[in-house]
Order: sequence, then C-alpha cells, then structure tokens
Amino acid sequence: MSEPDGLYEAQANRLEIDSQKSTAPLADDEFYDMRHRNRGIALIFNHLIFDQMLCKPRRGTDHDRDNMENVLKMMGFHVKIYNDYTCDQIMETLDIVSKMDHSNNDCLVVTILSHGGRFGTIYATDRPYNSNDVIHKFSGTQCPSLAGKPKLFFIQACRGEQADSGVRIHSDSPRRDQEFYTIPNLADILIMFSTVEGYYAWRDTQNGSWFIQSLCKMLRKHYKTREFLSILTLVNRDVAIGYESDSILPKFHKKKQMCCIASMLTRLLRF
Repeated sequence: MSEPDGLYEAQANRLEIDSQKSTAPLADDEFYDMRHRNRGIALIFNHLIFDQMLCKPRRGTDHDRDNMENVLKMMGFHVKIYNDYTCDQIMETLDIVSKMDHSNNDCLVVTILSHGGRFGTIYATDRPYNSNDVIHKFSGTQCPSLAGKPKLFFIQACRGEQADSGVRIHSDSPRRDQEFYTIPNLADILIMFSTVEGYYAWRDTQNGSWFIQSLCKMLRKHYKTREFLSILTLVNRDVAIGYESDSILPKFHKKKQMCCIASMLTRLLRF
C-alpha cells in the first residue's frame, strides 16, 4: 500500500584551498579523487515514530534504512544509523561529524528518511527543521577537511501536498602542479530529493519508499561502472516510469512521482 511522506492524517562565500595541505583534487582534475584511505562516513537518520500527534508513523521506513545501510556498506562507507532522533540530537550529531578530520576520506553521505513539507521542511521526532540546516553544516568553512570533496545528501520526504497524476506520452522509438585555487563555499554538494517542490513522495508500507528502493537498486547495479550523476538519472527514470500509487483513497490512487537532483558538484564522480 502506498502512503505519502507528508503531513497527510545564504549567500555562498568563496573558500581558498591550499592543494599542498588539502587532499582535494587539483583545479584541472576532471574527476574527484576517490583513492583516499577511507571511503568516508555515511549517516542515516531514520524516522518511524513521532511525538504525540506531530506526524503519523512511517510504516516501511525500516526497509529503507536497512536497504541504504547494506548498499552503502557494499560501497565501502562506514555507516552510522540514528533512529527517531530529536531535532537537537540531529544537529548535535551533524556538528560532531562536521568537526571530524575527513582528510583521509573520499566523501560524505547523509540520508534522511522522514516526513516533510514545503520549502525544505523536514520533521525530526519532536519538531521540524530545514534541510538547509543540514547541508550548511558541511560547507567549506564549516567542514574544511571535506572541502573539494563530494558531499551527497539523499532526502526521502514529502515537499508539499500535491499529488502528481502523470501524463500519457507516445514514444517515437597530464596533471600540472598548482598551489592554490578558490572554490565557492557550497561547491561539491549534491542533494537528491525524493520528489519535486510542492509534491508528495510515496512510500510502500511493506517495501519502503519508491525513491530509496530505486536508488539502492541502481547503486548496486552500477556504482562500479557508471558516473554517479548518470546513475541518479536512471533513478529518476525508474521512479517516474516504474512506480504508481495504490491507495483505497481515490485522490491518492494511481499517482506518480518525480525525483529531483540539485547538483553543485564540480567534477565527475565515479566510485
């Protein structure tokens, strides 16, 4: 059975990198350097139960949590799971991780599985916060040891209360040394949302959300052989074409979903 993951029932500074002291790639490198000692840390914030009447339980989310944990471990990440954290606990955890030394890590992954609303609203167990509060913790100034490295955020949550009915279509059938370079403070960040602004994101109460199911499927199949953004494009297509809601409520029946990628990556990414 399909459920929507909603409430239903700064200006970027520029950062100067010293490439002799940082493990970031050189300015003219086309690909991110993924040959560090460690793949990196992957955080999963999973929300099933919420305080009082804040939000209804998110049945099926534990499948998403376990699915993401397994695929991220397969990719070499050190995975940390946080179940039903309060807003303060989430922010404290992010502060701790952002202050760590990531010099020997390739990248960072943060996954959030929760209810959400418009304009970046995400629900912790006790109250809402904004997705920007998470992303800005890992800007170049806040987390310098990850500057120049990919920071990947996956957010499974509604972003509004519109349901997408879809539309029928007809198919026509040599490195050089460089000491300093400067990057924007919010460079090298990618956020993939389960849905576009204003719309529901769907979750199967037995198998987990469409987005996380598809993301894990495509990563398992392609992460060793394809560039990362091309994999996410396959996720977009898979969710858009391969899923449709099944609800006893007519206004939620036979609805579609379109994932959304916001990429500030400055290089190609291949694991």
